[in-house]
Amino acid sequence: MNDRLIRITMATVGALVFAWFGYAPAISQNSPQPGKPACVGCSADGKTTPRMSDGHLDLNGFWGGAGGGTDQHVAARSADGSLLFDFGGNQFDGDGNTLSATPGANFDGQVDTPELQPPYKPEYMAKVKAIADETYGVTHLKDPMLYCKPQGIPRASFGEMQIVQTPQVIAIIRGDGNTDRLIYTDGRAHPADFDSSYMGDSVGHWEGDTLVVDVTGLNDDTWLSGGYYGLKYASLHSNKEHVIERWTRDGDTLIYQATIEDPVMFTKPWVMPAKRIRHSQGRSEEYLMQIPCLNPDQSTHIVTKGEYKCNWGPKCVPDK
Repeated sequence: MNDRLIRITMATVGALVFAWFGYAPAISQNSPQPGKPACVGCSADGKTTPRMSDGHLDLNGFWGGAGGGTDQHVAARSADGSLLFDFGGNQFDGDGNTLSATPGANFDGQVDTPELQPPYKPEYMAKVKAIADETYGVTHLKDPMLYCKPQGIPRASFGEMQIVQTPQVIAIIRGDGNTDRLIYTDGRAHPADFDSSYMGDSVGHWEGDTLVVDVTGLNDDTWLSGGYYGLKYASLHSNKEHVIERWTRDGDTLIYQATIEDPVMFTKPWVMPAKRIRHSQGRSEEYLMQIPCLNPDQSTHIVTKGEYKCNWGPKCVPDK
């Protein structure tokens, strides 16, 4: 994607955000309280799922609540009281009760449960395992994310984010500046001459209360997963990757599921573990922050007891 198209895309996101703030009061299901602005996208009681004026689920607002307590849809407590976030590692039953806490997670927080990993063909599984064996903590020098490259789909689909929803297009803003995306819901098809890119092209439609998003045009310069709470053997994919996302909402909880097809590297389509996150409900301490990206060469070196450590990645070495 050329620079001009990138500028146009970001300008579109900005315009959409501007338009949304004027549109939001009309679509909010919650009337403003005296002296207090309405919470965009809030559930009235944390259980009732709000809807837009067109009847579709309202996905608006900031998603990133940490959960806790008995909110098992979002997080579980381990024996020592620490919080385990549900970004695909924890497994839940239909009522949101924890079945197991981060099954297969190693001490670094990566999940290596075999049935959760992508179904790679043998020759590609060998390459993926080699990457896993060379991983330092939860980072690897070949991880594209370390070099400030957009993380792609599905890796950058879900997490702390601001969703801006209109009937024609949905914007997902992550705060890092390079994984923002637009999901068109106006009935258009994918462009015939779309150049492959990190985030691809997303078009969506509603199937009942599920937003189904078709993502194509993805390049092969991203990983499927990685880092904390990521899947240990989910990295490589080809430029034939095709993703079908399913977004739905239950009260205060947003649920994300994705099916990834890769006829080059996979033996069959791969269904990722479901992910859940909570709406902020207007809490002032929960908001989207801009996060700068520093690649390993820009990391700050710290000397402790003769050992050199840095704030990110295994490439942190003493300055010569």
